[in-house]
Amino acid sequence: MEFITAHLPPPPARVLDAGCGGGELADRLRDAGYEVTAIDIDPEHASPTVRVADICSYDDERFDAIIFSLSLHHMCELDKAIDRASALLAPGGRLIVDEFAHERADAAIADRFYDEPESLERWREHHHELHTGAAMIDAIVRRFAVLSLARVPYLHRYLEDDSLRDVESVLGIQLTAEPRHAGQINRCP
Repeated sequence: MEFITAHLPPPPARVLDAGCGGGELADRLRDAGYEVTAIDIDPEHASPTVRVADICSYDDERFDAIIFSLSLHHMCELDKAIDRASALLAPGGRLIVDEFAHERADAAIADRFYDEPESLERWREHHHELHTGAAMIDAIVRRFAVLSLARVPYLHRYLEDDSLRDVESVLGIQLTAEPRHAGQINRCP
């Protein structure tokens, strides 16, 4: 959450949490004073604070920020999702992406994740239908001016195991971008 809030405009900015799951991040942002719309395509996540919607066809007034937090790699149509995010951002708006590049996992990472040796093939089979980190970055770079891009530890945050921090420091992607102006050349950091 720290990365995301560090790059959001001040409250009460309008924020779209795209692919929000159960809406935990959206709830925390609302508590911090943001006007948050939380959407997820899975009807099981429907609640009074989470709308069932697909970012690829979602329509609303423009947002000051759009967040993809561990959701973009699941999108069926990556390019369409990024195009829609671009259309939904207000001028000067910010795209904030906190993701992971599953393709960058090596045997050491897979073995730690599954807690057994020779697990890399299992990791690849489990993640093969997800968009790669490289594909997500490429899709964003084609449409947005990238303001920051960092590779950061990922798994330790979700497995609550700080011992993984050094082993898997290549998996996480934290990216911020803004809509590109006509004729603007993207200089990806």
